[in-house]
Amino acid sequence: MRKITVRYATRSVFKQQEISEILDTVPIDDQNGRSVRAGDRFAFEFPSVATDEPLERDLERMVRHKVRSAYRQITAPCIVEHAGLILEGFESENYPGGLTQPMWDALHADGFVQSLRWGGDRAIARAVVGYCDGLRVLTFTGETRGTLVATPRGSRAFYWDTVFCPDGGGELTYAEISERNGLGRKVALSQSTKAMRACLRHLLSGVAVMFPDVP
Repeated sequence: MRKITVRYATRSVFKQQEISEILDTVPIDDQNGRSVRAGDRFAFEFPSVATDEPLERDLERMVRHKVRSAYRQITAPCIVEHAGLILEGFESENYPGGLTQPMWDALHADGFVQSLRWGGDRAIARAVVGYCDGLRVLTFTGETRGTLVATPRGSRAFYWDTVFCPDGGGELTYAEISERNGLGRKVALSQSTKAMRACLRHLLSGVAVMFPDVP
C-alpha cells in the first residue's frame, strides 16, 4: 500500500525528530477501526519554507493564518503546527498561548518562568496542527497538563521542554524525560503527539483523497 505523503512545513530539527518517533511508535485507528502504526500509512516531507506567524494569544487563529501562508508557498496540501503554554485559570484568555514563543525568545528560560510566577505553577501545554489543501483549513488540538518549574532542568533545549513537567512524567521536565527515558517517552505524553495523531486519524477516515499521492 502506498503511503500518504504529509508535507509538514517546519525547519525545526527537534520537530522532525519527534515526527520520526511518532511514525515508529504511535498507533492510530484506520478507516476500518483497526490500530495501525503511523509509519505504516504515512510518510513525511519537510518543506523548508518561512511561514507567517501573527502575534495572537489564540493558537488556533495563529495556526490558521500560518498554514495558509505555508500553502501559498508549497502549493500542495500541507500541515503546520504551533504550540504554547496556557496558565491554568486563564484558559478563556489563552494566556500566554501564542505569545509564549516571543516571550521565551526575549526572556529566555529563567526570565520566562519568573515572568509567569504570579499566575501559579500549573499550566496547559497546547499544540494545534493546521491542515490546508487550498480549499479548506482544518485544525486539530492536543493538550497536556503539567507544572512549570522554577528553574530550567535538562539539556534538550527544545523550546520550553526544560521548564514544563507533564502530569504522568514522574516530576521530570520534558527535557529530562527525553534524556533519561528516551524521546519515545516524551512523545507519548506530548500535546503535539495528541494533535498530530488526531490529524492523521482524520486523514485516514476518508479525507486522505485530499493528498494526490494516494492511489
